[in-house]
Amino acid sequence: MNAIKPGTYSVYGNLNLLHRPLRNGKWAVTYEEWPEEVYPPYANGPAYVISSDIVTFILSQHKDRRLRLFKMEDVSMGMWVERYNSTVAPVQYSHNWKFCQYGCMEGYFTAHYQSPRQMICLWDKLSRGRARCCNFR
Repeated sequence: MNAIKPGTYSVYGNLNLLHRPLRNGKWAVTYEEWPEEVYPPYANGPAYVISSDIVTFILSQHKDRRLRLFKMEDVSMGMWVERYNSTVAPVQYSHNWKFCQYGCMEGYFTAHYQSPRQMICLWDKLSRGRARCCNFR
């Protein structure tokens, strides 16, 4: 994990870099929807963190109706951050596997694809001060 430098404009999470659009299947994207060969860098999964200056920029762009919307919200956020990166200031991207994309892992920041039973277990452990996975078989 790269440390985030104070005062930088940053995106922190489970990053996809140079990710290609899927052209078949559940997440298929047509060439009409996305003609480029790769998406801009974006964070996916249950959560990510972006710096407040980027948030303020996105809000102002939304207010002025200048944002391009895309059918996948994580890619949309990547597009908006890339606009900030190319027009306002360089963005520091920091990848961390603790933004767990698949299930849960010890020391996690976020856990994805949890069943209702696992969420209750996670909440119970967290309420006792222990953020621990609840992987059931």
